[in-house]
Amino acid sequence: MIYEQTKQLLSKIKKIKTADIDTIAKQYLKEGVDVSPLYPHIDESGAMFRIYFVVSLKRIKKYEEQIEFIERHFEHLHDWWHVDILIQLLVKAPSFEYVYQKAKKYVKSPLLFVRRWGYVIFLSGFQKDPKLTRDILALFHDDEEYYVQMAEAWLLADLAIYNPEVVLDFIASKPLRYDIIGKGVQKMSDSFRISDEIKAKAKDLRKLYK
Repeated sequence: MIYEQTKQLLSKIKKIKTADIDTIAKQYLKEGVDVSPLYPHIDESGAMFRIYFVVSLKRIKKYEEQIEFIERHFEHLHDWWHVDILIQLLVKAPSFEYVYQKAKKYVKSPLLFVRRWGYVIFLSGFQKDPKLTRDILALFHDDEEYYVQMAEAWLLADLAIYNPEVVLDFIASKPLRYDIIGKGVQKMSDSFRISDEIKAKAKDLRKLYK
């Protein structure tokens, strides 16, 4: 019933936008709708996936239980968008150590988008604490997959906003292939929250890789 209802609601929207999907999710949350019957259909469309995850995760009030829910659905993370919406839905983590130990496993997963999640998970606030920068950077490693490389680049640039000198030292140590560092430097260059001085230093370090 809920599957058919959801399909009908989506079919009425000529050009589906994220706001439209979230409106349906908010309606289901308000009405206490059980979205578990959507599970067999979440691979059919991004809209179905988002409604299922938004409603399910918003109903879970403990971070650890949210993480367990995400882990049970790892095989359904087929797109960067599927991964990146998750950080918007998490409540406050119990500790950095809990997240760090999870991420250590995620970044080594055989599943591409689980590896991406291993980096994106820190963008829920941990990248803002300069004391944690070195620990997070220690998880970075070479990856062949574009979407994982882009997650590393994204996180590298975000870390540089809050602790630029440590990030510059990391880049200078040549720990990663240029595919990743180059993307990270580009994202740093595109950021409005990083000073021109830091951007210039980051760009200058690229010659170490050539």
